[in-house]
Amino acid sequence: MLIRLAPLLGLGIGAVVLGYRLADWIPGNGSFYQLVIILGLLLGMIILGTEPGWNVTLYLGFALAGGVLLFWSGALVNQLKTWILFSVLFLISLAGGAFSSRSTGRAAAVLFPITILYLAGWIFFLFFPLPGLFKMIWIVLGLALFTLITIAVFKRGKALSQVESALPLTIELFVVIFNLFWLSGLIWL
Repeated sequence: MLIRLAPLLGLGIGAVVLGYRLADWIPGNGSFYQLVIILGLLLGMIILGTEPGWNVTLYLGFALAGGVLLFWSGALVNQLKTWILFSVLFLISLAGGAFSSRSTGRAAAVLFPITILYLAGWIFFLFFPLPGLFKMIWIVLGLALFTLITIAVFKRGKALSQVESALPLTIELFVVIFNLFWLSGLIWL
């Protein structure tokens, strides 16, 4: 039932592209505030993930702010090597979700706190930058983490029933795919 996720994923991708294009118009000294906004939107999506109306609004706001973040982070999003790395990780995730037979409940319970720590590490590294090799290791760990999370989300999507709302799963999938793409672009810096 993953096809039910496609329209909202498309809207999210469109909002990211729009945010990326509009980032030139936002002053560079607003990057800290933009980071606060994107983290607030992410927290709002976690809290209000199943509330109709709010979840779509927060999702599109997150996608728009994510496009600005892509621009300001300097991720090499227009490089072929970024797209190849992202595509390979996406296909691994898709295959892992399609062919895994185990439940992902325990894995998700372990991955969630690790993800929170990983994201907190990025905030810490804003104030205390990592040297080149350690930054590369941190990004590779993030790519592995978000690939595993994407596998778990695809696995849940495979079990999505017709009567269940696809919106919370779409939001989850978008956030992890966005992080995979962003880290795929950052690894080359």
